Amino acid sequence: MVDDSPLVARDADHPRDPVAATADRFQRLVEQAPDGIVISRQGLVLYANAAALHLLGYERPDELVGQPMAVFLDGAALATMRERLQHMRETGHRLPPHEYPAKRRDGSPMTAEITSIFIDYDGGPAVLAFARDVTDRARTRAQLEQAERLAALGRMAAGVAHEVNNPLAYMLLTVEALTRQLAAARVDAGLLDLCADLRHGVDRIATIARDLRVYARHEDELYGSVDLAIVLQQSVRLAAHELRPRIELTVEHGALPEVSGVPTRLEQVFVNLLLNAGHAIADERSDGKVAVRARVGAREVIVEVEDNGAGIPAENIDRAFDPFFTTRAAHMGMGLGLGICRDIVARLGGSISVASEVGHATTMTVTLPIAAPVDSSLVARGAPAAQRATPAPVRRRILVIDDEPLIASIVSATLGEVHDVVVVTRAADGLARVLDDGAFDLVLCDLMMPGMSGMDLYDEVARRRPGMERRFAFLTGGAYTARSQGFLERIANARLMKPFSSQALVELVDAAATLR
Repeated sequence: MVDDSPLVARDADHPRDPVAATADRFQRLVEQAPDGIVISRQGLVLYANAAALHLLGYERPDELVGQPMAVFLDGAALATMRERLQHMRETGHRLPPHEYPAKRRDGSPMTAEITSIFIDYDGGPAVLAFARDVTDRARTRAQLEQAERLAALGRMAAGVAHEVNNPLAYMLLTVEALTRQLAAARVDAGLLDLCADLRHGVDRIATIARDLRVYARHEDELYGSVDLAIVLQQSVRLAAHELRPRIELTVEHGALPEVSGVPTRLEQVFVNLLLNAGHAIADERSDGKVAVRARVGAREVIVEVEDNGAGIPAENIDRAFDPFFTTRAAHMGMGLGLGICRDIVARLGGSISVASEVGHATTMTVTLPIAAPVDSSLVARGAPAAQRATPAPVRRRILVIDDEPLIASIVSATLGEVHDVVVVTRAADGLARVLDDGAFDLVLCDLMMPGMSGMDLYDEVARRRPGMERRFAFLTGGAYTARSQGFLERIANARLMKPFSSQALVELVDAAATLR
């Protein structure tokens, strides 16, 4: 134990020994140093100045002196420190400061930047360590690194989504064409149900392909009134295969008003919450329970997903929605689910919160705004039903340019019954058709193609046949480069995100007259 009193007492009657005076001044400087100073030998604390005591949450030197350094550094941090000291001893070179995860006396975490050197102290070799609290700096750096990871992840996911959305576009249009043909043939209703399930699956895959992009760029989605009861029913059906039979799953709610949102996004939120609830319950338990409850508030619907799992420690509650934060094993996910759920609900005008008690229960609460009622007077003021018949579609001449032959083919088949459709699979061929035969009412053009892209084609047409570029509409699986993002922001042309429905495609073509 080291006494923090002056090394040599003052004596007003006798001159001071110069060596003692120097030692006295040195100790005072050490005690008043703004950085923590700790002297240790063989892992035991021999001395700690006032700043070190304050840094670690101690009040008196005797509370820390004589303690092992393991009281504030864990095993991994101590191993790293020993390796660095051994390297310095072998090479004779001083190493730069290093950040160590540490803990204060009350157990709260911190990050300490420590620089160590060898000294002789009290008759033997020792280690002198200078320490400062860099917790805020480390937290800020971690946030910046996380932002960079999210941006990189968004760019990567956008590229993946582009590749996935191309076959999905073909699948979606094909399923819809098959559904129309089966309905016209008046086949068994079970086949139509299978087509509906397949369509729903394609929609879900398309949603999943865009999930990670939520942190890079928000895409336009079709918001509207959603039957929440159906969303909850579908979510429970999708999650039940993983939860049952080991977990009792219950749903309780009365009549629910429609809420504002996107059906597939809300389904994504509740499926994620249900699966998280299931993961919180240990596999070996036989009394696991997950309950879904919904009730109506003044202007919102409140949905609770409650489990009787392990619970969330208090120190992790505030981080539950942070991207990449997870307490699961590495193979169980990246910790993005709750962060995505929070962003989805926030964009819908709602909120999500968590309450938990370790060892008892966790409740995730989602609040969603009730959809605005439809003004029935708008319908009453419309024309009589007999006069509101849909006008016959105008036959148009359309050029389809897409390097995916299957997409070009199904787009042509979808539009071909009403319109004259010409298909090419190379942008250069499309340019030749536009320049040689400009009598196209609409050009449906893929954005990203090998060789000449849709962007290059657009700019070339604008240069060589001004005005014709206004008849372009772009079909894209995602703008995942800075150039493509800037291009879509620069132009006012219509665009359809793949996969798109046949209805969306037809509506785009029907609006083509405004492009001339």
